[in-house]
Amino acid sequence: HLSAFPDLFGPVVFEQNFWPGGLWQYTDMTGNDEFGLAVNSALYNNLQVNIPKEIMEIPGFPFPKEWNKSYITRQQCLEYLNMFADHFNLRKHIRFHTHVRNVQPLKEVSENGKSKWLLTFSPVNQMSEVKQEKFDAVFVCNGHDSNPYIPDIAGMDEFQGRKIHSKWFRFEEHFDGLKVAVLGCHFSGEDISMLVAKFAKKVIVCHRRKTEEFPPSFPKEIEQRPPFVRMTKDSVVFPDGSSEKVDAIIFCTGYRYSFPFLNDGLITIKDERIEPIYKHMVHIEHQNLIFFGIPRQLPYFPHFHEMAKFAIKLLAGKITLPSEEEMRAESEAEYQARLKEGKPPIFAHYMGDGHRQTEFNAQIAKLGGFEPLSPVIQMIWDDVMDERYMNIINTHEFDYLVTGPSSYRCLTPSKAKSRVSKAENVVRK
Repeated sequence: HLSAFPDLFGPVVFEQNFWPGGLWQYTDMTGNDEFGLAVNSALYNNLQVNIPKEIMEIPGFPFPKEWNKSYITRQQCLEYLNMFADHFNLRKHIRFHTHVRNVQPLKEVSENGKSKWLLTFSPVNQMSEVKQEKFDAVFVCNGHDSNPYIPDIAGMDEFQGRKIHSKWFRFEEHFDGLKVAVLGCHFSGEDISMLVAKFAKKVIVCHRRKTEEFPPSFPKEIEQRPPFVRMTKDSVVFPDGSSEKVDAIIFCTGYRYSFPFLNDGLITIKDERIEPIYKHMVHIEHQNLIFFGIPRQLPYFPHFHEMAKFAIKLLAGKITLPSEEEMRAESEAEYQARLKEGKPPIFAHYMGDGHRQTEFNAQIAKLGGFEPLSPVIQMIWDDVMDERYMNIINTHEFDYLVTGPSSYRCLTPSKAKSRVSKAENVVRK
């Protein structure tokens, strides 16, 4: 989007990896890489996308027609992103193997009256070499899946078995013959526990999801328990005092927002709420500091496309935002509304329930003066969530076809078990 307006923008991308793809750049390595920097990939070897490609597609850039399965592999997703980079000749804008150390606003201003920015960075293979460069605006695109959260549980240091976060999970075969406890059971917890169960002696998923929220189709051979509250050298202990001997623990406990390169004082993060941010994107005090990747749980590629259109118009001076006071008040009102719905504070930027993602997209489209995403994206999302609930074991076997802005077909209706569906030509049981 920036490179489409060369008379206005000169994009420079700082990428720590050696190749485009971000999170989708898989590696067997965990922990730190050969340069001593944290490995950011959280993918496991046999990962497939958890939503169909039909709602992952970047508008105007279709997946290859020969990819006839809806649930593509991690390899295909990486290939798709690199096809995109090549199609739009983006590699020339990317400084690979570059680690950003600091981003800070300057008192110096651009022609539009906005602060200039000083970036401090180093080549990853020569970290002692520190460079600096000024920019007129900054897009923060490091996502939200790089800083793993592991809760502090009594006795954790005593446990002598294997314990890892899902970020470092790579091969389910490594748990062959073991008794495994999985803490947390949302998307990654569900998928990883089912993969591990193919090899492990026993798998126990420990979670606090309500019965009506948990998929009734979840494999019965995987035992469900509440989150354990203590660990011994060889066991996990549950709230009622009972315990279970385990050989390994996998923490599927999610991630915490992390922006270690942003200058101190630019943002605050409390209970996973980032402030001062408007529309989960724009820094209220520095409106040329724009974030991509704060919203959680939505089809990211099409939404990033829309967010990019909004950001470009904002930088070009074609969007007038409300006053700082109004933006703060609106952001606070949205947050309080979530709390009144019963959402915990950490759901401040969550978009995965109801039609929240559609409403978010509609808001930025209205501000930006462009058409929002097609309703079919939300429709398929709803259907997929229902199928995951009713038929989680076979979710990846479903195939979809978009037939219009507000219509689609399930191509494998015989496998469908949904409670509700808006799809055409699907017989429901």
